[in-house]
Formats: sequence, structure tokens, C-alpha cells
Amino acid sequence: MAKFSVIKNNFSSGELSPILSTRTDVAQYSNGARTLFNVIPLVEGGVKKRPGTLYRGLFPGAIRLIPFVSTSKNAFMIIMKAKELIVYDPKTNTVKTALAIPYEAYAVPDIQYIHTRYVMYFTHQNYKVSLLECSEDFTNWAFKTMVFDVPPTDEVTSTPNVALTPSGKDVGAVISLIAANYPTWVATATYFQNDRVVYANATWRALRDNTNVAPVVGSDDWVAVSGTDANVFKVEHVGAIVQINGGYVRITQYVSASKVMGEVALELTAIVQAIAKSWVLKTSAFNAELGYPKCCSYFKQRLVFANTRKFPNKLWFSRTGDSSNFLETSEDADAFSIVSSSDQSDSITFLAPQKGLVALTSGAEFLVSADGVLSPTTAQINEHTAYGTYDKARPCRVGNELLFVQRGGGRLRALAYRYEVDGLVSPEISTLSAHIGEDHKGIKEITYQQEPQSLVWLVLGDGKAASITFNREQEVIAWSQHDFACETLSICSLPSELGSDYCYMLTNRSGQVVLEEISFNAYTDCERSIVLNKKQNTFDNSDFTFLNNMSIYQITADVQYSIDHSIKGNTVDLVDIDTSEQQTINVGQAINSIVDMFPPELSQAPSSSLSNKAKALAVSFFFYRTQAPVFNGSILQLYTFGDNLWQPKPFTGRHRLEGGDWDDLYDMKLTITHNKPLPFHLQAIAIELSINER
Repeated sequence: MAKFSVIKNNFSSGELSPILSTRTDVAQYSNGARTLFNVIPLVEGGVKKRPGTLYRGLFPGAIRLIPFVSTSKNAFMIIMKAKELIVYDPKTNTVKTALAIPYEAYAVPDIQYIHTRYVMYFTHQNYKVSLLECSEDFTNWAFKTMVFDVPPTDEVTSTPNVALTPSGKDVGAVISLIAANYPTWVATATYFQNDRVVYANATWRALRDNTNVAPVVGSDDWVAVSGTDANVFKVEHVGAIVQINGGYVRITQYVSASKVMGEVALELTAIVQAIAKSWVLKTSAFNAELGYPKCCSYFKQRLVFANTRKFPNKLWFSRTGDSSNFLETSEDADAFSIVSSSDQSDSITFLAPQKGLVALTSGAEFLVSADGVLSPTTAQINEHTAYGTYDKARPCRVGNELLFVQRGGGRLRALAYRYEVDGLVSPEISTLSAHIGEDHKGIKEITYQQEPQSLVWLVLGDGKAASITFNREQEVIAWSQHDFACETLSICSLPSELGSDYCYMLTNRSGQVVLEEISFNAYTDCERSIVLNKKQNTFDNSDFTFLNNMSIYQITADVQYSIDHSIKGNTVDLVDIDTSEQQTINVGQAINSIVDMFPPELSQAPSSSLSNKAKALAVSFFFYRTQAPVFNGSILQLYTFGDNLWQPKPFTGRHRLEGGDWDDLYDMKLTITHNKPLPFHLQAIAIELSINER
């Protein structure tokens, strides 16, 4: 029989997958736990009760939260619902304005956005590119469709077989473009598909290339056309580009079937008639037929769009410093387009700057970069890794890494540049905790809260939540699971000028959509404060009906109490509360925390002690500002007769519990729970063991 003393003072590996319960040969076993539920592993060591949430109001129909951050001093939150966008001020917890938007409810989760100072761009494949603008003092806000000076153009262009005459040539001038009549059919001429001719008092369109085939009804080579199909110009050509006489003209107004007005974007060489087939009509690449861009980003002072229905793997870069100009030339500062190509030609799902512009696709991860200045002639796109991205979860930047959900929805990877390989790598950071995503229908949203604990919050597919304590410098990637007793819809983090970041969540509590602020100052969820008058020991329950496990507490000076209560109809009766003066109580949803640890491994691999009989002679708990913890079902009596039990202060120090029974070490139970609206922070646990080495 041998005696051992072991200490567990960090949870840097977080909650581990159940299939790792016998992997005592890896360091993560001793640094992990079987269950971490409603607690946060800390970088400094130990675990702490997760933050509660503060009630901030009802927002019926709200679907998603989006950050709008100009500076840490001027950070706002966008609350999106069907047909409406709400601008919310986290500093005052008030609504600044509400604006009408075109998006239906189905589209809101799939909207992508990019923010630059006072403008935020929104993209969705079924809607025109839109933008949210605010004034420099953040008092005036407007949502509108983006107007391009020169839009991205379709690869498929038309060269009409009709002459066209411009009325001017200088850049910026508004000129007319007048088309001549279609030519009369001539037997000796060669006609190409879509050419139009006049014959027998009708207009005809070539169905295929042909020579010496007269246009007649029933022909395989010609079809009679009328109306808009017989026009040179159409209303939908407004915004299109006409390349004529060495220059470019953007159509700004439709006048008639043969005349449009336009603005010269690139100077023409001459004001002369362009003969048939010598000028080009380039229609916009973004329209209802071809689709609108799914993705957007901002890189090297260029606005970038990607993935329309017709061009799912194409990217369009604007002119440097001119977000509305997509006129493509060979000049260094001008716009250009590029295509991500691999053996799968996957659709681009997200764009993000990272040592270049990363294009995440459904099958691989590409990097757009250049040797020197990014320009039409130097831009290149290369595949770096091939894992694929889940298109429902927007990637999240954490330090120098980009966290993205792998195709399939259940696993998380961290994309970063590595100098030793001179490229991007995407190691998985969910390998040891893969059960969390798999058991909860995947990951649908990622948010990073830098302060106070460097937490990555995850909204899971079934409405539950998880967090990762993320600190590469200290080698901490610790997962834990959370249940806010509701369906979690969206989480959003915003920087603050000083102290903790703002962090908000949208929840569905019994059919009501509630905005809540995640805060370590709250010890319950959806918490509200109530002021009780002198001699008052009841309050109305009508505002708390969506709570299914009410918890009440009170803080006075440095003393914190849990208050017992009973509910009778719409009245909550408080038990044993002092009513001699006015006071404030806090009411919310109870938080139940669980820390379930693996039994310690006392031998070195390949040996193991897990099959031996063991007895815990004593267990020492090291707490910091903690009240009412429970170990293996029994509450720990942290206070002595010398303490003031009427005003119990949070306990800091060591608490020793002696005694135990013989059992297989593998079956040793080491579970700490906490279900009161009181502080809980376990720094370490030390166990003195006796082992039967039979």
C-alpha cells in the first residue's frame, strides 16, 4: 500500500471528449476534465462560474446581432430582424434608431458584412448590395442600396452588329450614345449568333452562325423578334459599361431603344461613329438574373466582392481608395477580378484579411496576395489548405488567427500564417473536445470577447452555447459547455474604452426574444434588479414568467445572500428578508455549474494505476471568493464558529475534507457543483490517496 499526494491546479485543456477518458498518457488528461458546465477555465489556473446575463429588453422578431465598431469609444450594435435594422448603443443601453431594410427573415442569418469607419456594406446572393451609413457624430443613420460609379461587369459581353455614335469624349462628361438602324440582310454576309438584321419589314435574330440563309419563319437559323428583344438598348442596361473608341462610358439614363445617356469613365480617342461589331456592351455582373455577391471584405483600400450565382468562385476588387469604381484596366490602382481555381472549383463562402486576403471555400482555403503592390498585373491566388468551410458560421479573428468551422459544421480550425512553411496552416483546435459540436448539431456562430477573460463564444446548432478560453501565449485552449436555460440565437462582442468588452446575446425564452448582456457582475441569467420599499417582502411575478427556475440574491457591501422564496400566482413571497428599510434585490434564472474531474493517473505510461483500489484520505480545496460549493453531493462547510454566519463573506483559502471509501481509482468520483446565485472560483484541488498495489 502506497500513499500519493496530487494536485490539480489548471484546466487549460478544458472539457475533453468522453473517448479520451483513458488517455492518461497525454498531458491534456491531467489538464482537462470530464465535464465543465457553466464554468469558465481560467488562463491563470482553476475554474470560475461563468458570467450571468443582465436583462436589456424585449425585441420581438430579432434574429441576429452584428457589431458596428468605428473606435472603442464609438461602438454600436446592429439588431437585425425581418425588414428592420435597429442601431443599439451599449454605453447607454438604448436604441438610437430603427431603419427599414429589404431582407426577409430567411435571409438575415446569411447576410455578410464588412465595416469601414462610418460605412458598413451588406451582401446576400438574392439582394442588391446595400450599405449602412452614419454621420461623423453618429447621430444620423441611413440604410440604402449601393450605387456603383462603375459596377463589376459580366464576363459574357455583347458586340452588337450596329453602328454607335458618341457625342463627347472627355472624362466626366455626360454624353449621348445613339445607335444606327440594324443592317438589312445581305446574302453574301456572314452573320453570327445573336446578330440582328432587318428583312421583309421585320427584325430577325440569328440563332447560330450562318451565311446565305434568308430569314424566314420556321428557320433553324433565324427567329423574328419584336419589342425589347429587338432593341439595341434596354432599361436594365443602366449601369452597364460601353467600351467604345478606346474609352469607357457608364450608362446613366435610358432614353429610347436606340439612345442612352452616359458618363465618360475613361477618355475616348475620338468623337466618331464606331462601326458595327467594334464596340462592346458590358452589362453588370450583379443583377437578379446572374445573382448578387454573397461575400464582401476590405483589403488594401479595395472593396472586394465574391461569389454570385453565375460566378461562384470569382472575386472583384475595386479601384484603390474608390469603393464604387470597378472599372478594370491594367493600371496599378484600377479594379481587377480574379478566380479561385482548384480541382473542385469550389464556391467562395467567406472573405477575410490574413497575410493577404483569405478566400474560404467549401473545399479549400485560398490566399490572394502579390509580390509588392497588389495590382491587376501582380495579384495571384493560391490554395494553401484543403479542409473546406461551413457556410453557416462566419469566421472570427482572434489575434493573428482566423477561426473557422470546418465543412460539416462540427469542428473548429485556426487558420494562421507560418513562416517556417511560408504559407497558411489550419490546425484543428476542437480535436480533444469534438463531442461538443457533434452533440449539439454543429457550430453556427463565433464571437470573440477579448476582455476580461479572452473568451471565444460559440452558438451551437441546438440553441445551446459553448466557450473557449483562448490564449496561445500560455498554451490554453479550454472548451466548456453552457446552458442559459433558453435557446441562444446570437452573441455579439464589442470593445469598450476601459475594462471588459461589451458582450450581448439574443435569446428565446418561452417564445419571447430577449436581449441580454453577458456580465461577470450577474450571478443569474436574464437578471433584473427590484427595489423593495420599507416593509415590502413580495413583488409581482408577471415580468418573470419566462424564467423556469427563479433565483434571488442580494448584495450589501461585501456580503452576498441567496434569498429563499415561494411563488403564489403572480406574487413572489420572500422568506426571512429584512424589511426594516428600502433595499434592492436581484432576480433571474438560476445557474447550475458542474466541474467533474477525471481520476488522477499515478503511474507513468505504459503503466497505469486506474485499475487499482484507492481511497481518498483527504481532499483539500483552494477557493477564491467562493460561497456554497457542493462536493460529491454534500455542501462544503467553509465557515468556522469564529466567522459571522449572519453576514457570510465569500471564502478565500483552503478547505480540507477528510475521509473516503475504497473503490477502483477509475471510478473515483470528483464532482463539484454550484447552484446558488453566489460566487464560485476553484483555484485548485489537492488529493491525498492511498493505493492498494495488489
